[in-house]
Amino acid sequence: MVRPPSLALFVAVLAASPAMSAEPTMSFESATTILAESCGKDIDANCFGVNLDATRLKECLSRNQDVVSPQCRADYFRAFDAIQKRISARSAVWRACEREKTKVCGETQGKPGETIACLLKAPTKSLGWGCNQALTQAGYR
Repeated sequence: MVRPPSLALFVAVLAASPAMSAEPTMSFESATTILAESCGKDIDANCFGVNLDATRLKECLSRNQDVVSPQCRADYFRAFDAIQKRISARSAVWRACEREKTKVCGETQGKPGETIACLLKAPTKSLGWGCNQALTQAGYR
């Protein structure tokens, strides 16, 4: 059976889809757990040898949906959609916090990890509404 850490390898290569709401998106861990629990046996049986990148795995499950379990069919679209939304939300942070990155965290320019840490340490009052929303949606808060 494919375990969540194995599935996490392909999460980073998903294409982003535009979507942003007020609540946080599903975590990568939760989405890969859904895939592992619902589709692990189906992936092993029908997608053997397929690289664990999201595009190929999603294509394989779609191509074989007539033989995958009903539970996998019900869950894999939801899991892949959740992963895509999280990636999109994380990309949106850079656009939504453009002013704050310069104004509040100027010393971290060019260092994405440090910039996120700086934004999270900053008082929420010093960040704009859009930046705060983006940080929440991306799951950083």
